[in-house]
Amino acid sequence: MELTTLALRSAVQKLRPYFQAHPVVVLTDQPLRKILHKPDLTGRMLQWAIELSEFGIEFQPRLSMKGQVMADFVLEYSRRPNQHQESNEKEWWTLRVNGASRSSGSGVRLLLQSPTGEHLEQAIRLGFPASNNEAEYEAILSGLDLALALSVSKLRVYSDSQLVVRYIQEEYEAKDARMVRYLTKVKDTLQQFTEWTVEKIRRTENGRADTLAGIAAPSLSKKSFYCLYMCKSTPMSKESPLATPLRQARQMTKIGRTMLQNISGQALYPEIPNRHTKSGCKLPVSP
Repeated sequence: MELTTLALRSAVQKLRPYFQAHPVVVLTDQPLRKILHKPDLTGRMLQWAIELSEFGIEFQPRLSMKGQVMADFVLEYSRRPNQHQESNEKEWWTLRVNGASRSSGSGVRLLLQSPTGEHLEQAIRLGFPASNNEAEYEAILSGLDLALALSVSKLRVYSDSQLVVRYIQEEYEAKDARMVRYLTKVKDTLQQFTEWTVEKIRRTENGRADTLAGIAAPSLSKKSFYCLYMCKSTPMSKESPLATPLRQARQMTKIGRTMLQNISGQALYPEIPNRHTKSGCKLPVSP
């Protein structure tokens, strides 16, 4: 009992300004209150009891670990009820992205899924040098633009790049000037959504964005799956704010053409001959 009282006295001495400015509740499984108020205290215990009495400390019994966890949960839940209300899942879209830089060139791939299960996949060839992180940012920004072009308001973004995700979640601090520009643009774009989340997933969980081979998966019907091929010549970090609405409008035009082609009964992924565009990009050939 003396050790417990000594520990409390040491805490009071170190945190005296806080004990004086705020009411303090001590949770303990020891009968400290009864001990400190006993009339027959002597020696050190009497001295410590006098020192502690000036702070008006309240002693309460400590629950078992399980009971304490439940009590803390109920208290937290009652304080922030709005934060625990789940949004309507039918309103949430899902975006999976992947960007990669290789010796043969850089590219990004993304998969946007609607709440009702329709999928739209996009492959973009980058006609400019880009690191893996820059390619990942390009993938995220392209996916966000695609979602905004479709008037998506609630979006969950999944990426297997831990560094980029931690930057967006503000757990890491971006110092490179180019990364700062990308990060600023991502945050500004995310503010256009009503609700959004950005989460890190394992690479094995991001296979559909890593490769377009999954397009022909039997679980998806051609009526609900569309593929868009694009080529970009300018990094998004260097684009002016006025370029975003125009790019989103072009996205909608391309989506509409692809869907009409699908509905008309023509090949979903038509053969596109390899050719170099003015930007130096090489359009992919469908398998």
